[in-house]
Amino acid sequence: MNIIEINNYRDFISLEEKWREVLQRCNHTIFSTWEWLSIWWKHFGNGKRLYVLLAEDNGKIIGIAPLMYSVDTLFGLRRGKIEFIGTPDSDYADFILVDRIGECIKLFIDYLNNIPAKWDYIDLKEMPENSKSLPFLNELCPKSLKTVNECTFMSLPKSYEIFLMNLNHKMKKDLSRTSRRIEETFKVKFADYSDSRSVSEGMQLLFKLHQKRWESRGFPGIFADQKVRDFHFEMAQLLSQRKWLRLHLLYLSGKPVAAEYGFAYRSKFYLYITGRDPEYYKYSVSNLLRAYIVRKLIEEKVTEYDFIRGKEDFKKRWSIFSRKNYQIMLVKKGLVARIQHHLYDEYWHQVNRFHYIFWMYSGRKDC
Repeated sequence: MNIIEINNYRDFISLEEKWREVLQRCNHTIFSTWEWLSIWWKHFGNGKRLYVLLAEDNGKIIGIAPLMYSVDTLFGLRRGKIEFIGTPDSDYADFILVDRIGECIKLFIDYLNNIPAKWDYIDLKEMPENSKSLPFLNELCPKSLKTVNECTFMSLPKSYEIFLMNLNHKMKKDLSRTSRRIEETFKVKFADYSDSRSVSEGMQLLFKLHQKRWESRGFPGIFADQKVRDFHFEMAQLLSQRKWLRLHLLYLSGKPVAAEYGFAYRSKFYLYITGRDPEYYKYSVSNLLRAYIVRKLIEEKVTEYDFIRGKEDFKKRWSIFSRKNYQIMLVKKGLVARIQHHLYDEYWHQVNRFHYIFWMYSGRKDC
């Protein structure tokens, strides 16, 4: 078995078919697809270096390490790091492995130990608890594994009626009251913007609703950044062609008041970003829209609704089930490297804590 390094965008793009073939043979999420990672790199790869590693056995790819290298500086301190492509925008990240998992992981790490890039640590975030890579990584770096996020999810039954029966009493009562109140007051319309003909209009409406919600609370919202808007706009257009996009809006008397943007992939739905008009907060418009979407997903035979990472209160109102995401950090070998890492970590812990708080309150999730 040997390792092939892909370190430029053109070669990364050319991997589309081979990447898809590997994914067909292993468990993964939408955040490991070529579509998600290639578009993310196109918009956010500036200042970073690609390190996509392919584990090849007898001419066949059995493993992919979708990694990138970057350098951070703080108060004159330099820190080289290797992460998964898509960090921090991917809610799940992992190696893509078909066979001989332990051997692939070891070869990837050995290879990284010999690359020219001067990295100080490998920081692998948002690895799901069912990742087959985690046990092998934990062996390589004992005691470095830690929980970083909780991901709430709902199992979707075969019918919407069963779904309603399984909700807790308070949620069922609230949904019934919300629906009745809204229908008595407004003309209700649900709109699907998931297809390629309407996705552009739907994304613009999502941007406006999301920003309106967060600006009313004194925060910028993630779509204040043109680069973020461009990324999601292109992503939505491509995923609509793949039939993976799910973009729905709720209208009350002709006015858009709530939006939900996510992805249906391999029988699972991933909620990514929402938006709502704060003027309609008292009507619980997000709950009404979500109930409509759940009904549609059940009709499509989707088996799970994943709220993805974060402990927002609204998620617990819908489900008590959750899974954990993990982080594992591998520090470069050597006493000096470990001392430096410890010193740097004191600085970076506080900076990253601030960045995380800002990220959470700038509007990744609304309601």
